[in-house]
Amino acid sequence: MQAVCAALAAWQALRGWRRYGAAILLGVLLAGAQAPVSLWPLAFVAFVALLHLDADMAADAAARRRSFFTQFAFAYGYFVAGHYWIGIAFFVDAEKYALLLPLPILGLPLVLAAFPATGVWLARLVSGQRRVLYFLLLPFGWLVGEWLRGHVATGFPWNLVGYIWGDWPAAMQLAALIGAQGLGLLTMLAASGLAIALLPVPRARFALLLPLLFAAAMGLAALRMPAEIAMTPGVQLRLVQPSIVQTLKWRDDLRQQHLQQHVALSLQPAETPLTHVIWPETAIPYLLDEEVGLRTALGRLLAPGTVLITGAPRREAASRGALIYNSIFAMTSDTEIVARYDKVHLVPFGEYLPFRSILKPLGLDALAAGAVDFSPGSDASPIAIPGLPFARVLICYEAIFADESMQVLDGPVPAAGLLLNLTNDAWFGRSSGPHQHLAAARFRAVEQGLPLVRAANNGISAIVDPYGRITASLGLDAVGVVDGPLPAATAQRPFYARIGDTLLLVIAIVILITAFVFNRKTRSH
Repeated sequence: MQAVCAALAAWQALRGWRRYGAAILLGVLLAGAQAPVSLWPLAFVAFVALLHLDADMAADAAARRRSFFTQFAFAYGYFVAGHYWIGIAFFVDAEKYALLLPLPILGLPLVLAAFPATGVWLARLVSGQRRVLYFLLLPFGWLVGEWLRGHVATGFPWNLVGYIWGDWPAAMQLAALIGAQGLGLLTMLAASGLAIALLPVPRARFALLLPLLFAAAMGLAALRMPAEIAMTPGVQLRLVQPSIVQTLKWRDDLRQQHLQQHVALSLQPAETPLTHVIWPETAIPYLLDEEVGLRTALGRLLAPGTVLITGAPRREAASRGALIYNSIFAMTSDTEIVARYDKVHLVPFGEYLPFRSILKPLGLDALAAGAVDFSPGSDASPIAIPGLPFARVLICYEAIFADESMQVLDGPVPAAGLLLNLTNDAWFGRSSGPHQHLAAARFRAVEQGLPLVRAANNGISAIVDPYGRITASLGLDAVGVVDGPLPAATAQRPFYARIGDTLLLVIAIVILITAFVFNRKTRSH
């Protein structure tokens, strides 16, 4: 034990670049717990080491400042290593955007890191000089900061800590009760218990109850998964994945060829008659609702009664000029468009340029939208597609937002029985981005108790049951189709589907305030 104490003392004594460099490396280690590496033990190593690196509870301003920058460096390393793939999109039009590469790879993580670092710093402030209390409150401060990261300036809740369990359906089941944010909170509390057990304080070993209780909770939650899942009667899906390289996708001379590739894949023989053929986001590079000839040609290729669901842009006249939407259409074999959804939550700097009047003269533009920004849709209600349960459509980026899938289950609008995610991850090449995107989408299925159908231009198309288990999939860069039945939704909607993250956030804030009041009263006495 003396050797452990000596090692911890030396670790805590690190100062300057050694301290912050160590914190950055721990953040990189935490990123290794996310998909596609998915080594969840790395998260526990990273958080335990971070807590002991930041265990100096001196009350002076220098110690508090050092604590903040330690947490900031940790979060910065995490976001640089976990979000590097954003920079790959800047090479799609390298001549125009390559020089801006430092902004997404090194600049964006500076902004993202401020959220959890600030939340943890507040947890340290309310802990006073109580080290054990700080270790216990850090997860709650991190949760508050991460909730803000997911909501401020349209939000970007990518790689939540809870997503480290994205390849482990048994562990994911706690998300049906407390969501991915709650699962991340319990993960960090378990790590706090391990860190406390290493402290030279009385009864520190009792803190091992935290990881033991976490393991027990995961085991109990896993019991909710049935060995087999029921399928929706009369539904046979085909997901088409053409894996078109993003640099070629919008070339005028290749548009017809790309459309023909979707058609050829759709017409491959199927073992079971298909009811729905699903193409990915912006699969059709034309205005489908305005192209009667195109709809007629596609309708002739569909078997009677088959529905084609596809992404395509949509144009709408407006007083200030045409509005362009990133849309999803459902079309029957008689060429009728029977359902439509316009993407509500657009990607800033991807599908539109914020502050265009200021940034455009500086040479900036949106990566996907170009000179004309996409406009956001106004209705996120589930849509009625013949032959399917009501579908909550999530186009690409929308799948990372837990609250995008939330519904008023007892309201006048019918509740969804399906999550339909059409995406295009070809922007990010062979990177961790598509794997992380799928992991987040799988959590939406568990949180809502709904099957997830995910058609991607490139990586990773899949059918996922309401317990987060993949029943059929096609990997990154593969060209082909995914055929399979549609899993049925759970009989009862999960607890999380009714409350979302609100209760969890309130609990975290109340705990932090209570600790603050408790410490003030203690000092006053």
